[in-house]
Amino acid sequence: MRLSREGPRTDPLARFLLGAGLGGVAGGITYGITQTPPWWWLVGLVVAALVWLGKYAADLADVFTD
Repeated sequence: MRLSREGPRTDPLARFLLGAGLGGVAGGITYGITQTPPWWWLVGLVVAALVWLGKYAADLADVFTD
């Protein structure tokens, strides 16, 4: 039995919605701590971008480890 290196396929819309949801949660938690708009906007966008682009970053890291 041969295992695939690609792993399970994820739907791009599901990844987008997950990133948007987690970004909103992270931004909300940051807003609860500090109500300065640039901080909670920045944290929310960074979390969303990490979720959206995390698959590509993992693929890129795998290229350098082989």
